[in-house]
Amino acid sequence: MGQIILLAVALRFFTRHIFQYEKISRLEMVIVPAYTLIMGCVLIIKRPPALLPLVLTVVIGALVGWFQATGLVLQVTDEQDENQRPIVKARRNRQYLLGWIVIFAYGILFAWWSGERVSIMGELTDELVKDLFVFKNFSQAASWNIMLQSAVASIVYIMLAIRKEPRVWAAIAHQEKTKSN
Repeated sequence: MGQIILLAVALRFFTRHIFQYEKISRLEMVIVPAYTLIMGCVLIIKRPPALLPLVLTVVIGALVGWFQATGLVLQVTDEQDENQRPIVKARRNRQYLLGWIVIFAYGILFAWWSGERVSIMGELTDELVKDLFVFKNFSQAASWNIMLQSAVASIVYIMLAIRKEPRVWAAIAHQEKTKSN
């Protein structure tokens, strides 16, 4: 019962978080997608899947990323961060939530189809924890299909965000350190 209550609280916090403007960060927009792409590829190389599930995972990931970006609302502020990059805020909206649900459901169905025993509550808890605490993405293992699908969805989402508002690139770009004289 305690896990269900904590899960409900986390789900409420996660969904409220989606409908508010938040500053975009390099960690969330560049580092986590790059990490998930690399780890997904490593897992694929270690144990190559059949071509159909691989292609299906990439296609669904791209469609989810596109769909999530349709609800994205960006707000460019007049402020700059400590690295002199513009501060851009994003509100993800319900399309992001629906895309997240599709990725989650795909992962559960894929695991079930592959013959794995899956605890939906356990998986939901793990996914919410990873989305609420970004650093958990680096400490929890996932299957190749979730890693790849999440990475593809994120990359498409980011590319469309940059296309919608070019200053997103400036907000997440790496800044070279300059020597002060």
